[in-house]
Amino acid sequence: MLQNRLNHALILALFIICLATSSQAQGLARPMNVSLVVGTWSGESICVGKRPECKKETVVYRFEPVSGKSTVVTLLADKIIKGKRVPMYKLDFQYDEAKRMLSCEFTQGHTQGAWEYRITGDKIEGRGIVLSSKSVTRRVKVKRVREDQMPAAPDREAYGL
Repeated sequence: MLQNRLNHALILALFIICLATSSQAQGLARPMNVSLVVGTWSGESICVGKRPECKKETVVYRFEPVSGKSTVVTLLADKIIKGKRVPMYKLDFQYDEAKRMLSCEFTQGHTQGAWEYRITGDKIEGRGIVLSSKSVTRRVKVKRVREDQMPAAPDREAYGL
């Protein structure tokens, strides 16, 4: 009788361990931790290749969580011109916590592109890519900053929100 109870307890424990391991492997064990990304970041966006119309920019990125989507963050991107933040665009990024990567695809005019960012502590490094040629067009390096260290943010309406 005691042996049966021990066997039953052992089987139950193994079942629970297998279930927990399976859920983690499928990414179901816990929600994504977008807090590693959410906040204000600033640094530089540098042109790659010979494109005279492209300019080096000082950028400010605001990443915000998206309600009901634990793996998505919205980026409100600004550039600083003459000490003021000028809105550039709003994009939704997919966040891969295991890889600490942010990625999104977008279309601007006839060009389809993608952004890929890797998060390392309080730094993000990434690149802009033209998908048709797979050529890198920009390199970005930003670090986490306090919002009050930056020029005033544009109104949210400037991004179409």
